[in-house]
Amino acid sequence: MSRPNETEQDMIRAAEAGEVLDLSRRGDNVLRAGAIHNLLQSRDLGPVGLQVTGARITDQLALDFFQSPNPLLLDDCLFEEPLSLFHTKVPGLSLDDSTMPGVNAEGLHTSYLAMRDVRCTGLLDLDNARIDGPLLLTGSSIRGLSGGGMHVSRDVWMNGVFVTSEEIGCWLDNCEIGMDLMLNNAVVDAGDDAIYLDGARIGGVIRLHDAFARARGNGDALTFIDATARGIELTGTVLRSEASIALRGSGAHIRSGITLDRGFNALTNSTDAAVELVNTRLGGDLWIRGSIRNRSGRAVVVHRAAVEGSLLVTGSHIEAKSFGAALEISDTDVGGEIAINPEKIVNHRRGFAVDLFTTRVGRALQLGVMRHIGTGPFTASLNGLTYPEPPDDTGAWLTMLRDHTFGYEAQPYQQLAAVHRAAGHEHTARRVLIAQQQDLRRRGDPGNKLWHWFLGVTLGYGYRPSRAVIGLLVTFLLALCLVWTTNAYNGLTPAKDRPADSCSPVNRISLAADLAIPLVKLGGTPRCELANGPAGQWATGAGWVVQILGWSFATLSVAGFTGLVRKS
Repeated sequence: MSRPNETEQDMIRAAEAGEVLDLSRRGDNVLRAGAIHNLLQSRDLGPVGLQVTGARITDQLALDFFQSPNPLLLDDCLFEEPLSLFHTKVPGLSLDDSTMPGVNAEGLHTSYLAMRDVRCTGLLDLDNARIDGPLLLTGSSIRGLSGGGMHVSRDVWMNGVFVTSEEIGCWLDNCEIGMDLMLNNAVVDAGDDAIYLDGARIGGVIRLHDAFARARGNGDALTFIDATARGIELTGTVLRSEASIALRGSGAHIRSGITLDRGFNALTNSTDAAVELVNTRLGGDLWIRGSIRNRSGRAVVVHRAAVEGSLLVTGSHIEAKSFGAALEISDTDVGGEIAINPEKIVNHRRGFAVDLFTTRVGRALQLGVMRHIGTGPFTASLNGLTYPEPPDDTGAWLTMLRDHTFGYEAQPYQQLAAVHRAAGHEHTARRVLIAQQQDLRRRGDPGNKLWHWFLGVTLGYGYRPSRAVIGLLVTFLLALCLVWTTNAYNGLTPAKDRPADSCSPVNRISLAADLAIPLVKLGGTPRCELANGPAGQWATGAGWVVQILGWSFATLSVAGFTGLVRKS
């Protein structure tokens, strides 16, 4: 063992006195890593431990499998070799403002780890580390962070951190964080996944405010698969992925909710989606507000999710280029309301703008339909969507179902009619069902289109049977005209054994009723009948037509009021 030099002797004296040794202004600030190791190993330095700032530490500081009762503070130091803290156990560790080629702290056990404003040109390896307090990385520049299986009892502070890596930027799979994970104003630029939280268990909120995360290769910008957290807040954050998903959540459980707001910006060039939440459970709201674009696929996909609060897509710019949907919310349960009212939503391919297939809404549903159906190509799929309250603008909904879907579907009309009927809007419900049959005739397969058209004109497809009654009354008026015209040309004659004045106006009305309304016979035995002359024979032929119309409208009236011709 070499004899301690003057600087190392000063370090020993300062440590024994519980003081900080500041070497930042000395010409000779060199400390050998071995001297630090020997000092920590040889004696108990008390609760303040070893405190050195401004040193240049030569050789490698290797404390593998090392246990010491002394905290270690090496702030504002320059390490010539990577630190090796493999399964090291110390009460506390501070490396604030220091520069090093890398840190291997796998299995490290400490009460706190402070690496604020650090410049680490290699990997910071905290796999399976146990930190019983906070992890402080604020303002640091590191060449990748690996924290697989890491356990942090309190917050992880990564505000203002700059992480760059040719592989994964921040690898935090299966980590456990007792409180918040904060990456405000952080920059993570990686060749693969930028921020990877597979299986992470976070007691607090994942916060990224004004942050930037980019995956240059085939990775995701932010991934949380099978993860749990109290909430996720991405405000003013920019996510970029060259060939995969910008924000991916799969099988996650977020106890409060997810907020993408105030300048959130996601852009990708993926055949998947820019933002994808699959099999995810949210205990609160899902709020999407910002710019979400995908140059080669869908923009937003929420599939098989459960949202106990509301799902709000407002003030957003959503662009996609997909044969799917720009915004897909499918097979999802939403306990609150769904409000979809983006500033702009467009699909540059032939896919839908909005797809709400088999989604269930617990409260109100607002689609902001009128903003979009008049401003350019807008298509929607609402098949299987269920909701309890009627929309504010039923006319706009009918326009959307008729003109802004790819084909006829019965369920959206039936659902719209059902909520109006449940609200007591019977007239509006009939209006919806008639619109459904009109759409069926135009784009579906109603069978005999001519007969379907006839039922629409005469009965409103069974929902306006009064039209048949009106037709029957018109038939009666035609019969009156026929009888009066025939009488003017001497085409009427008293019935057998009736007096000469039997063709009075009252009896002519009775004769017209007998011709036009076959279900009712007025006046018993006829008093007036058609004569055998030319006028009477002409009237007889015309009467057959009137009787056919009368029977037809009478039958349609009965069928309409009994619901025999209504279709679903």
